[in-house]
Amino acid sequence: MYLSNDCLENNRVDIINPGELLRPLKVSEILKDDYIPKSRNKILVEVLSKLKIMDKRGTGFLRIREAMKKSNLPNPIFEERQNSFVISFNNPAIEKIPKIDESKLNERQKKAVEYTYNHKKIKREEYSKLCECSIKTAFNDLDDLIKKNIFERVGKTGKYTYYIIKSNVQSNVQSNVQSEQDDNPR
Repeated sequence: MYLSNDCLENNRVDIINPGELLRPLKVSEILKDDYIPKSRNKILVEVLSKLKIMDKRGTGFLRIREAMKKSNLPNPIFEERQNSFVISFNNPAIEKIPKIDESKLNERQKKAVEYTYNHKKIKREEYSKLCECSIKTAFNDLDDLIKKNIFERVGKTGKYTYYIIKSNVQSNVQSNVQSEQDDNPR
């Protein structure tokens, strides 16, 4: 049993169990709780039962659905695919994390994103010094990062205004910064 690698990106967790359902069991029977539990390995079931590690057989799918309902989450999706049994748990409350297309950022902006990730915020003057550019260029670049939905401005105008990475972008920036650091050890 393992988790799929696209869990976070798709707002879901897939639990993949290699091997098909034990025939004649079908997904439709699981959904209706209309089946008699059977075991592939009766010895393992007996040992787990005696050790009280395993609850009552045949109640797991029902308990999963009840727990999801109690948490106001959608029912899991049960399916068979490519000789595996898969249970997908969706979480609609998690906002999809947008990818940062670095090809659309200039070198100054890339530098500023990394700086802001490490320092939590950046001001126009800091951007100007960091990137060796004018205040006007810093303003334009920062404004462009806002339009690209990467930064948000804190404060209206003036010397107290600063910029932060939008929270829905934070984990992508973290992985981008981490991969750059891995590629360029100091």
